[in-house]
Amino acid sequence: MATTIDARELAAPLVEALLTTAAEQIRAVAPRIAGLSVHDAAAVLPADLLPQVRNFLLAMVKEGLTSELNAVAAALPGYLDTVGSQAIDASVTSAIELSDEQKERISRELQQRYGKVHVTYQVDPTLIGGLIIRVGDQVLDNSLRTRLSAIQRILQAS
Repeated sequence: MATTIDARELAAPLVEALLTTAAEQIRAVAPRIAGLSVHDAAAVLPADLLPQVRNFLLAMVKEGLTSELNAVAAALPGYLDTVGSQAIDASVTSAIELSDEQKERISRELQQRYGKVHVTYQVDPTLIGGLIIRVGDQVLDNSLRTRLSAIQRILQAS
């Protein structure tokens, strides 16, 4: 029997630790860089800052937004809760109408892989068979139309 691993659940403690570290580093440095130029701020930043925190701090100095650093630091630890509560939009396009059972299975598998997902279903007979699944900016196209097009390109190239 295959084991299902929830990568989001496994990564959550790491992401939480990184966000907490980033918040601590921002709080510690904010008073030292307030009112400085980018050049002067870069000179006083500790060498052990996370590179992303360093770049973020210098961007905030450049934009004159150092007064907002404490608010940003305060928001970071709760960021995971906000992200985890948002559903990702997904669409499933099939050549024929899917049964309720098929829709439930697809929704369940997408939720296992991506977390909260809002799935919509469409029918496009030009697919001939198979599915096109879009989740966020990812697309899985295993339609027969796409497979036949790939075979046609291969045959034309040879």
